[in-house]
Amino acid sequence: MTKSDLPKRVHIKSGSYWHVRAEGKKRVWTKLCRVRDGMPAMYRALADLEQAELKSEMMPALIADWMLEVSSQHKPKTQANDLYQTNTIKEAFAEFRASQVRPSHIAEFLKAYKNRPRSYNAYRTMLRELMRYAEEKDYRAEGTNPVDSIKTAKTPPRTRYITDSELRRIKVGICYGDDGKRTRSGPMICCLVEMALLTGQRASDLLELEWGDISSKGILFRPGKTADSTAVAILVQWTPRLRKLVDRLKAFPQSGHRHVFCKLDGQAYTYSGASSAWKRGLKRAGLVNTQFRDLRAKALTDIDESHDIKAAQRLGGHSTQSQTADYIRHKRAITAKAAK
Repeated sequence: MTKSDLPKRVHIKSGSYWHVRAEGKKRVWTKLCRVRDGMPAMYRALADLEQAELKSEMMPALIADWMLEVSSQHKPKTQANDLYQTNTIKEAFAEFRASQVRPSHIAEFLKAYKNRPRSYNAYRTMLRELMRYAEEKDYRAEGTNPVDSIKTAKTPPRTRYITDSELRRIKVGICYGDDGKRTRSGPMICCLVEMALLTGQRASDLLELEWGDISSKGILFRPGKTADSTAVAILVQWTPRLRKLVDRLKAFPQSGHRHVFCKLDGQAYTYSGASSAWKRGLKRAGLVNTQFRDLRAKALTDIDESHDIKAAQRLGGHSTQSQTADYIRHKRAITAKAAK
């Protein structure tokens, strides 16, 4: 029997039929059956293999592989976002093979988010990553990512600035429940809010703060967002108010555990748990259009006003002043004198 008598990608080696598939620069050999079993057995095994390969190229299977191989390396908060987004994508593209996804399909999917530009861009980014992964797995030809031709949505700058009065209302809403009684989680969450205001750090980095990061020099943060880029570390030096806050945290019975922000059982607060407590506080305070990340904006805006943009840049861990300027721009009106 010659090679021309065999189906494409089938070879004979050591008395067996083998199917050979390219995976990047590697060649993956899959045994079909022994030659002595005959051609019908080889064709049955080949059909079963091709059916399994087809299933693995379907978007749900691709997404499952990506979650296991890529998303599992992300931080818990990012993994939760990954799961939420990919579940939506998996449902919309359930009948597609990765190779069948076209720009028009992407555009049609994103129409539902055209009035929510940040969600639009987040889903666009996730789809682009999934299609990149499909290329990596040879489910799509190299350089055929269908998302590249889809433009990102313009996102208006966020102008929300939390006033000191609003901040006090939020803390009261966190500490006192709907029944007017003190909440069990309130004191710790209020400390988290205060730490965000004083240090200007992101919620995820605050929740990962450990007692070992606190020294006589100050509090050391290693922002997770820049861990794979600038790997910047920020040492926030002591002020009387920051020292007083840490003293309050040390007085909590759960302060003997590794993480600074812990629940009563000593377990570190998760992002979702802290976020839920924050949202309850906002509701009781009667505030809308307010997010935890607005505390970082308030911190950087306040230090820019009281010191300068360089101080805000250092606290924010930004590599350029333009990043800081974009971050604090529009938060508060610029004060200027009349022309005459």
